[in-house]
Amino acid sequence: MQGLPCKIKIAKSNFKNFDDVLDGLDIDKIDGIFFDLGVSSYQLDTPERGFSYMHDGPLDMRMDKRKVKKDAYYIVNRYKEEELADIIYRYGEERWSKRIAQFIVKERSEKPIKTTFELVNVIKKAIPKGARQDGPHPAKRTFQAIRIEVNDELNIWKML
Repeated sequence: MQGLPCKIKIAKSNFKNFDDVLDGLDIDKIDGIFFDLGVSSYQLDTPERGFSYMHDGPLDMRMDKRKVKKDAYYIVNRYKEEELADIIYRYGEERWSKRIAQFIVKERSEKPIKTTFELVNVIKKAIPKGARQDGPHPAKRTFQAIRIEVNDELNIWKML
């Protein structure tokens, strides 16, 4: 339609803050909405962000470092073995989740796991060699699971 102004408002926020964002913009009715649901390659490819199992960096994985207090370092080094196994299985669908959690707990009892490569090495030790031969990178599912837990990605949708 010609002659109609395009009214677009862009807000950088978490989905769980949807109502607050609309209130803050004084919007009471919307015709459509666009959600960016992906993880950008910038986030994954920047080692300092701690998302990548291909580049060494600090264990972080927070989408928004200003708002999320619990990072990957906290989860890997503080969660109980059962909690780790549960999130790795539930969010990563990793069949070796219990074994990976056991190896993480054993490793961190000697010293904290601080970097992405340190975590990758623990995961590689946990997954038997034969199971590592085929398929995606052995750390892919575990990193996905930890990222989901750090950012509470699935619970946010339940709130909307």
